[in-house]
Amino acid sequence: MTEPPSPRVCAVCGTPARPPFRAPPPELAPDLDLRPGEPTRSTLGRWIATCRGCGAAAPDLAALPVEAAAIVRSDAYQAVRATPAAALAFLRWAMLCPPAQRAEALLQAAWAADDAGDDAAARSFRADAAACWGEPASLESALRLVDVLRRADDLVAADARAAGLEAAAPDENSARIVGFQRTLIAAGDTGRHLISSALRPPARMPHVAHGRREPKPGPGRFWKRLFGG
Repeated sequence: MTEPPSPRVCAVCGTPARPPFRAPPPELAPDLDLRPGEPTRSTLGRWIATCRGCGAAAPDLAALPVEAAAIVRSDAYQAVRATPAAALAFLRWAMLCPPAQRAEALLQAAWAADDAGDDAAARSFRADAAACWGEPASLESALRLVDVLRRADDLVAADARAAGLEAAAPDENSARIVGFQRTLIAAGDTGRHLISSALRPPARMPHVAHGRREPKPGPGRFWKRLFGG
């Protein structure tokens, strides 16, 4: 007789936990920082689960490592409660996730602040994400970092990154995005723009940001994934 599956519980405190949320695929183009289009975009608030027992936050509470318990109990973790409510879960996840995922968690906190209309918090979270980014390991990562810096209002750093990409003679689509970014930077534009605004004709693109792993370097793979090739 097959035994019933064990209940999913928070790895920190044992409180029952929901399965990881699976967002629907997007039907519209992503932003320049690869925040996905609708209908995925509107599900942002469900990407991170928060344990009702201990306050741990993660896409999958059952998968948290054992060392997360000490962080959850720390004063620093508890102090995150004072941050904007819309971004709270993402900021907590940023404290618990592996370093390689921290910049992504902070960027998603910025997206949550965007949705809440808190521009100052969104800029701050983007600046924190950029500080955690490290040297981009792929073309996708490098293009996203330019947008993160621009939207954090760090226009000098954003233009320096864009100029470096431009000098590297990227593929045609990447060059269009870099040129578009440099035009925005020159105009002092720190607002949201779709990636389809930089590429003509506009394209419908699948979601590549949420729940993804950093791809290997190389423009071919990046654009094939964006255009569904």
